Amino acid sequence: MTAPDYNDLVLESMHELRYFNQRLKNLSEQLSMALNVDKIGTNSPINIKASQADQVRVVAEGILNLSQLFTTRLDFIDVELNENAIEHLPIQKVNIYGKFDKARKMLNALSREKKVKVHIEGDHLQRRVFDAYSIIDILPYLLLDNAVKYSPERSDVYVEFAYYSDSTKIEICSSGPFVGADEINKISNKNYRGRNAIKKQTCVGRGLGLYFVKYIADLHDISIKYESEKYSYEVDGIPYSTFKVTLSVPWGT
Repeated sequence: MTAPDYNDLVLESMHELRYFNQRLKNLSEQLSMALNVDKIGTNSPINIKASQADQVRVVAEGILNLSQLFTTRLDFIDVELNENAIEHLPIQKVNIYGKFDKARKMLNALSREKKVKVHIEGDHLQRRVFDAYSIIDILPYLLLDNAVKYSPERSDVYVEFAYYSDSTKIEICSSGPFVGADEINKISNKNYRGRNAIKKQTCVGRGLGLYFVKYIADLHDISIKYESEKYSYEVDGIPYSTFKVTLSVPWGT
């Protein structure tokens, strides 16, 4: 890597890790409030209602998931710095449905904030697995984060699984800023952002999410296709349409 490449990598990585860290901080504050950490040293029992107990479990799970996401992102940085680093990452049997379900849970806070509901439709008992590097975790997270982030408030994101003899097909449908035919093949390019996405000032991005998705998909022989239907309405003067992502994940026994 040249010096400018290193600088870009540092800036990009810091941007994402700061975002993860802010979410980790928010979850930690929620957990601290629920457990009354100001009473440490008083030997006071922890008294919480049943509804609070469930909330504490959800927050604790969110902290664990974010910790794993930190690890995955750092692994990705290692690979960006040195392509040979991929040889040293652990390979595991992965159930892709489980990875999407985990990503949905990790995005609960953002989904609630935007009042966007993520629906996952498919047989969760299907144990379709394939060999994958640990960085596979960030692929469903980035795709769902992108869908929730660009969706209008009070809308829905649908993730549908279909199973075939040699692969699992995944379709993600959401509403988002219209992507023109002249742009659709560019959205996986590093630092590229669509014209209408740029207009959505509440969504600050560096054009890296779908670049990372393509990198990880190519690494695992996962085919990926993006479609943006003709727009039929506007939100704050920005044309919106149904945006569809289709993945085909090969699997083994």
